[in-house]
Amino acid sequence: MIIPVLLSGGIGVRLWPLSTPESPKQFLRLFGRESLLQAAAQRVMGMEEVGPPLVVTGNSMRPQVIEHLEEIGCTPAAVLTEPVGRNTAPAAMAAALWAQPDDLLLGLPTDHLVTEVDAFQAAIRQAVPAALQGNPVIFGIQPTRPHPGLGYMEVAPGSHPGVLDIRRFVEKPDVETARQFLESGNYLWNGGMFLAQARAMGEAITRLLPEVAAKTSQAYANARRHSDGTVELGPDFEEAPSVSVAKGLWERVEQVQAVRLAAGWSDIGSWAALREVLEPDDQNNVISGTVVVEAARGVHILSQNAKTAVVGVSDVVVVVANDRVLVASRDMWDQTGETVKQLEDLE
Repeated sequence: MIIPVLLSGGIGVRLWPLSTPESPKQFLRLFGRESLLQAAAQRVMGMEEVGPPLVVTGNSMRPQVIEHLEEIGCTPAAVLTEPVGRNTAPAAMAAALWAQPDDLLLGLPTDHLVTEVDAFQAAIRQAVPAALQGNPVIFGIQPTRPHPGLGYMEVAPGSHPGVLDIRRFVEKPDVETARQFLESGNYLWNGGMFLAQARAMGEAITRLLPEVAAKTSQAYANARRHSDGTVELGPDFEEAPSVSVAKGLWERVEQVQAVRLAAGWSDIGSWAALREVLEPDDQNNVISGTVVVEAARGVHILSQNAKTAVVGVSDVVVVVANDRVLVASRDMWDQTGETVKQLEDLE
């Protein structure tokens, strides 16, 4: 069985102040009535070979997870809650411990936009034969432009139809290198989605990230198990190293493979990424809320419950939400995280 693992533990600091620790970005309804979490779950709900999702999230986010999934008629198989966030490798280890050894874990971050669901589901089915043989499969996004903010994978034809071998990983190249990758046609973006057998995942983490495996296993063994299916991981989880699946596993596992995904994918991880999927006006402005703009170009203005005026500026983002305000120049849109952390620490 394929078990969707909804990775829903982040707080989305780069989308602050719309995304906050109290209401992280996976619960935002940015593209209509569905939240990003709901959209991630619904993308695979109609597949016969896919079971109910397993959600990995923070302790404080569990009520929102349950509420959002109930809205769409989705009952999760379980909710694993973390006392603190420790990135995706410990989360994947916890999922592998929960699942049956032969289950296929479909790792899905819950802050993505996918507009072509049929193509997405077809890519999942294409990855199954390789994953059943114990080879983790990454869903590689077909690049649409040079993007220095994403990791790349160089790929070559593999042993299964539609499955590619990965020759190397390149983390966030410069613009010129990214342009060369795009022109070659042999590189895909690593979007963080994967399909892997639970047994193979657990064995790989145990071999390559032994401390992650040990601390997560202790936390799982000492977890509080609730009648509603919640598994509250124990305090040992806090001692697990914070490491991603991409850096900790995929770049070190010999048999990892890829499937090409062309499904209208976007990572809604920052204001710059969000702007790319929204339609600007004739002045290249993106505006939401009670806003007046004069003599401004290339601005992104979002204001919740506050009248906002923006005059005579270009290439800035202005966000007024949750009693907080962000103003940043366009070339710094992706670099606000550390400043935001300092500000939140003042409260």
